[in-house]
Parts: sequence; C-alpha cells; structure tokens
Amino acid sequence: MKIKNIIVCILVLLTNLVNVDVDLKHYEKLKINNVASIKPSDLPSEFGEGAFKTVDEFIKKTCFLDFEWVIYFDYITGEILKGVSGMKDNVSLDFDGDKFEGYHIASIHNHPADVYSPPSDKNFGILMRGFEDFELIASVNELWILKAKGVHPVLNMDFKFAAKMFLNSCQEYCDRLYSDNTKSEDMCDLIYGVTLLNYINDKNINDIQLIKKVYNDVN
Repeated sequence: MKIKNIIVCILVLLTNLVNVDVDLKHYEKLKINNVASIKPSDLPSEFGEGAFKTVDEFIKKTCFLDFEWVIYFDYITGEILKGVSGMKDNVSLDFDGDKFEGYHIASIHNHPADVYSPPSDKNFGILMRGFEDFELIASVNELWILKAKGVHPVLNMDFKFAAKMFLNSCQEYCDRLYSDNTKSEDMCDLIYGVTLLNYINDKNINDIQLIKKVYNDVN
C-alpha cells in the first residue's frame, strides 16, 4: 500500500512538472505586440536590466489575452523560473518556496481588459509567501507593483478585507452615479485603485508598498 501511494505521488509530481514546462513553452511562443509599456525607471531599484526585459515582454505578450498568465522570475537577472496559464480572472501555482531558494523572486500576471486593473483581494496572498518579494499586475493601461517582503498574516487578512470592502463600495457608488455600464466600471476602477493605493501606502510600513505606473507611448 505504501509503495502504491509513493508511485501515485511521483506520478502527480511528474504531471505537474510537465504541465509547467508545456505552459512555459507556450508562453515563449506568444507574439510580442507593438504596444505601450513601461520604461526601466518605472521598476523598483532592486530590479536588474534582465528583469526589465522580462516584464516588458510579458506586458507586450499578454496585452490582448482574455485569460490570465503568471510567471515567476528572478528580479535581478530576469530568469523565468515558473509559468502557468489560467482562466479569465484567476491563475495560480502550487507553491514550493524551496524551489526558489537562492533566487530573488517576483511574479507578474495580467488582468484582461474586462477585469479591474488594480490588485484584487486574492493578490494579497503574497503577504503569506516569504520567498516572494514583489507581485506585479499588468493591466491594459498600467502596471501595478506590490512590494511585500516577509510574511504578514495580520496584514494579509486586513488588506484582503479592505480590498473587498473598497471594491463593493466603489461599485455601488458608481452604479448610482452612471447609467452607462462602461462609464460606471471605468470610474469604479479608478476610484478603487486610488483608495487602495492610499490605504496601503498611508500605513508607511517598511517593505510594503503599492505603486502604479501608467504605460508610456509606443516607440
């Protein structure tokens, strides 16, 4: 019985590894679109030149997709370590921090056009992952950078609750203000983002910061 369980575990592990490899190969083949992106100075000072290339290419590869991608990379060298494709408004990995030992870890995932641009409550899971220092969210027009070094269980619950509350309040307010659905969603996106930025950054907590960078014009 023990041998059978061991074999099953090995097969599951091998399947997960194969799926990740397949996703990364698929990601490498995605077209790089000629669209607006960031400039090197938009990224935190800890990021190296290789990381800028990785982030810039991710923005240009995922800008027109209607589902999410996530890649994990070294934010100094830019080396991509893991990648997985997801669904319209969700993507996740099975985390094993030991696999990232010795690297400087950041992740980036895209928010499709019909998903709100700022971080959602789900994105604050980084506060429970000690191996990941930055989480980047590439939306259609802007890049959100969540710096969260270390593990912070209380803040994780705090930010998740606040994000849900802010978004619900913004939606109710904008729905009352605008009869046009698109205008309501655009205004909600803006107000929600500003509220989230102020809430997190006003706490002035060392190593926890949220930054928004609007894309530059296409060269």
